[in-house]
Amino acid sequence: MPSEGETAVPSREEHRRENHIGLVRPEDAEGRVAEVYREILEDRDGDLDDDLALSTLWMALGNDPDLLEAVWAHTDHVYDGGSLSFELKSMISLVVASVMECEGCRFFHESALEREGADDEAIREMKELRIGEGRFSPTEYGVLAFAEKAARDPHGITDAEFERLRELGLSERELLEVVDCIAHHVYTAYVQAISGIVYRGMSREEWASGVADGG
Repeated sequence: MPSEGETAVPSREEHRRENHIGLVRPEDAEGRVAEVYREILEDRDGDLDDDLALSTLWMALGNDPDLLEAVWAHTDHVYDGGSLSFELKSMISLVVASVMECEGCRFFHESALEREGADDEAIREMKELRIGEGRFSPTEYGVLAFAEKAARDPHGITDAEFERLRELGLSERELLEVVDCIAHHVYTAYVQAISGIVYRGMSREEWASGVADGG
């Protein structure tokens, strides 16, 4: 028990907030927000489990049509732009989500990788941040190790670690793809955690249905 005058520290396993950014649900969306929601659902049709396609991240961003549109356009570019595969970028994203302890992000990227046919044990290693060389190609292992360190300590990246990605065959544009993918998912993890729409220990059902508004 905390002593008098002290504030109890929430468990790292679970910290559900009561005060949070409200959600603009699909049935309440109008104008550009409704249009972006439709675009998200159409773009992801068949690529993800239905309950994850339009998550609480987008419903929170729906409070600002300009921001919603900008973040969706960037997300679309992260996955559909460039030359790195969707699977590799989803792997990067799962590792970053695990570093950032973003439960919603983990549910999303785990689902995407399962649909890509990724090995269950490989997914588990990424979620638990115990990535071994034996289960990944040299390029995958190098990129994922880089992503984990970059998400934890961006200033700690060394010249040698950056050069290693070049030695694995990544072009300057592909290096930027990796950096952008990492940074984008750090951003979305922060948005969800700070706004209160995700918390440690939440279930997939809570995240998908909108735990912040009581489901």
